[in-house]
Amino acid sequence: MTPRELKYRAIMDIELEHPIYLLCEIAGISRSSYYKYKNKPIKQNSEIEERIIQIYNKSNKRAGYRTITQILRNNYNLIVNHKKVLRIMQENNISSIVRRKFRKPKGSSIIKANILNRDFTAAKPGEKFVTDITYIPTSRTMTYLCTVIDLFNNEPVAWKVSDTQDKYLSINTIKKLAKNYNLEGSIIHSDQGIHYTNEKYVKLLEKLKVKQSMSRKGNCWDNAKAESFFSHYKCESIHLMKKKIRDLNDVIQITEEYMDYYINHRPQEKLGGVPPSKYKQMKSIS
Repeated sequence: MTPRELKYRAIMDIELEHPIYLLCEIAGISRSSYYKYKNKPIKQNSEIEERIIQIYNKSNKRAGYRTITQILRNNYNLIVNHKKVLRIMQENNISSIVRRKFRKPKGSSIIKANILNRDFTAAKPGEKFVTDITYIPTSRTMTYLCTVIDLFNNEPVAWKVSDTQDKYLSINTIKKLAKNYNLEGSIIHSDQGIHYTNEKYVKLLEKLKVKQSMSRKGNCWDNAKAESFFSHYKCESIHLMKKKIRDLNDVIQITEEYMDYYINHRPQEKLGGVPPSKYKQMKSIS
C-alpha cells in the first residue's frame, strides 16, 4: 500500500468525526482525489493481497513470489499467476530476503597437469613439494593452516596460520618457502582449490621458475602426503587439547610447537625410524 493510500484509509476511518475538507487539507491531498479513491470499486484481489501479506509476514520475510504462489495454491486453493503475486508484492513494497549466489569469476582458474603423478619420493631436498590448506575451528573464529612439505624427508618447510581464507594465504606461504630454497626447477603440487589456481599464485610460481602440478579434480589421493600430514597434525595436537582453543594466537602457538616436534623429534618409519631433520642430516653426511 502506498503512502497516499494510507492517508486515504486514515481519513475514511475518522471522516464521521471531523470535516472531510479539513482532514484532506491536513493530509495534503485534494478532496476530489479522496472521493475518487473512496468511490472506486473494491479490489477483486483484496483477499489474495491479504493472504500474500500474511504468508510473507509469517515466513519472516523469507518467502519470495514463487514460494507464495505455491502456498496460495496448496494451502488456500487460490490459483494465481506468479506474475500477479509479484506485482502485488511490488505494490506493497515487500520482497524476500535474497540469498546472493556465488558466481565464479570467468577465467579466474588456471588448471595445471598432474606432473607429480603420485610419485611422493625425491632424490634431494627441494626437488618436490606438496602443499595444502586445512581449517582449525576456535571459540572466536575459524583459522586456516597452509603448509608446504618437502618430499625428500616429509618435512614441513614453510607454513602460515591465518584467520582469513583468501588467496594470499597460499601466496605468502610460497614466499616464505622461497626465502630458504632456490625453487628454480622444483615441482610444487597442490589440489585445484582457488588458492592454487588463481592468477597471482600461478604467476608467482612462474616467476620463481617452479613447475606447478595439480591433483585431478576431486581426487584426494593425488595429494595424499599433504592429507596425511594434516591428519597427524590434528590427531596429535588439536584433538588432544583439553581446553577449547580460543583464538588465532592459540592456533599459532600450537602449530609452532607441533612443527618443532614433528621435524626434530617425531620418528617416521619410512625414514628408517628417525625424524625428518635427522634423516636430512644423515643423508647430507653420506
